[in-house]
Amino acid sequence: MQKKDLHPIKTQQLKLDLFDLDPLLDKNYSNTLEIYDIAGKFLYDKQNKYLSSASADETEFTRKVAYKEFELKVSVTAANIERVVDGKTNRTFVFPGAREEIIEDVLRKLCTENRAEAYIDTAGNHKEGTKFIGISFTLYEIFLELKRVGKSYSYSEIREALTIMNRSILTIKNSDGSMDLTAPFFPIVAIADKVNPSETKSFVCFHPMVTELIHTQKFKRYNYLKAFEYSRHYTRMVYKRLCHRWKQAGPGKPYSILLSTLIAALKDPYPNLYQDKALFEKVFDDLKESGVLSEAKMTPKKDGKKITDWLCDLYASDVFAKQMASNNKVANRVNGKESEGALEDNNDLIEF
Repeated sequence: MQKKDLHPIKTQQLKLDLFDLDPLLDKNYSNTLEIYDIAGKFLYDKQNKYLSSASADETEFTRKVAYKEFELKVSVTAANIERVVDGKTNRTFVFPGAREEIIEDVLRKLCTENRAEAYIDTAGNHKEGTKFIGISFTLYEIFLELKRVGKSYSYSEIREALTIMNRSILTIKNSDGSMDLTAPFFPIVAIADKVNPSETKSFVCFHPMVTELIHTQKFKRYNYLKAFEYSRHYTRMVYKRLCHRWKQAGPGKPYSILLSTLIAALKDPYPNLYQDKALFEKVFDDLKESGVLSEAKMTPKKDGKKITDWLCDLYASDVFAKQMASNNKVANRVNGKESEGALEDNNDLIEF
């Protein structure tokens, strides 16, 4: 698919404008997306991110995400790209990782600044066409925003990340068969000429699920700048999940989730459950130190004398509870609801 096959949809622009945030009051905020941002779509292990040779099975990973009464299957297929290492050009399979996640978040942040546009692709086989949300930008804008949030990538690294997102395939399936979306993370990418990265416009379109969730207003404001403060990638992921799912954060209302549910959604399990327990204890400590949580309890679940899982009860700090209440008000306004009580309660605890 090429950019020339896209046609603007003016009727969708009004709904898209609801994704916007106040450029002054919400300078450090962006939006999380239902389903899309609670799934572990990125591979943070650098040792396994780049594969010079691999079997078909090795070029794909899958996560299972518990969502309400459903189980989602999220699969990612590695990009096949050319990389220059030590002066030699080689073809390499590459999974999207932390760099690609960060650059996607930056592009979505730009979308909240009244810059995203709605399109339809009429070149395919679908009679009604496929809808996309796209954004034009310069590589220099990405570079500057990365610098503002404390990240540093060169122009060549940004270009490579965009290419990886264009060639990596993301599939999201629902257990009841009602959802089956397969597409590149960025189905369309047009990268600017290397000579003028500060002036020449680049362009991307986001995954069809991103388009669907924005048009149906399944998004919620979160502190985007705070998310970038976490050096631990899984802390950033859990923080985003809490910001989106913990609608009723407050005193005496813990967010309860099984450790196995977090592991399945975000990463490959360690050989020993205690290793994952130790990892997420550090994640919860990060969130306590940053003022998001006041307390985190992990209670063992046993089969006889054997520990088979851990129940995680997370308690919000007063500051985070107030921030979530503010985010709820924004969400209610977007969805035309009059009170916070109109928001559905959340519960990620699923008993097996």
